[in-house]
Amino acid sequence: MWNFPPTRILVPVDFSDGSGRAVGVAAALASRTGAGLHLIHAEVLEVPAYFTREQIEALERERAVARARADGFLGEFARAHGADSFTADVIEGLPTPTILEAAANADLVIMGTHGRRGPARWWLGSVAERVIHQSPVPVLVVRTGSDVPGADIFRHPMLLSSGADARLAEVAGGLAQIFGGEPIATTAVCAADLASERHATLIVASSAGRHGTLLSHPAEQWLRSCTLPMLFVPVAEAL
Repeated sequence: MWNFPPTRILVPVDFSDGSGRAVGVAAALASRTGAGLHLIHAEVLEVPAYFTREQIEALERERAVARARADGFLGEFARAHGADSFTADVIEGLPTPTILEAAANADLVIMGTHGRRGPARWWLGSVAERVIHQSPVPVLVVRTGSDVPGADIFRHPMLLSSGADARLAEVAGGLAQIFGGEPIATTAVCAADLASERHATLIVASSAGRHGTLLSHPAEQWLRSCTLPMLFVPVAEAL
């Protein structure tokens, strides 16, 4: 069961500009709420089936050295993007299950995407998409290329009408209040609504798709075209 305001924020890091942006946004939120900030980096190191015992042992030694270096680099990366107080882990495993397992102990996941359009803009392909749909806690997706301070993205959230739910409104209003702003009073149905609400800084939507995938969700088109951050919140019933 996740809490709001969040007390534990998880940031998956792949050392890209997108995840750097996510670290900065998470650090800004953590500083206002007092939440703990936890960074993880997932990587897979496979052993070829034909390796001898001696080769496997040598590879294990190389893994230990590489993991230690990655631990240090992860800390440097976090500090370079505005995080002062945090914990960090380099975990051997596939990104999606690793993130979802860690999300079970968090209240919010914040992750970045690349600035490209289409499936290629997702961090490691469809990882972000699957995390959004399967995460038991809210997932905030931020994009690269924005110079808006991390705190400012929470000031004026706008609900996506397909996800109009009391829990979404509670989260949107709470975030705005924390940063001295207020949510947009109307809900967005199409891009024209967003264009008319130029003060909107964040889109808030349900993370539930109608047919079990995010691709069936009305928010999918927003993910492809909207430059604003998007916060996906689990709700009791998909709309």
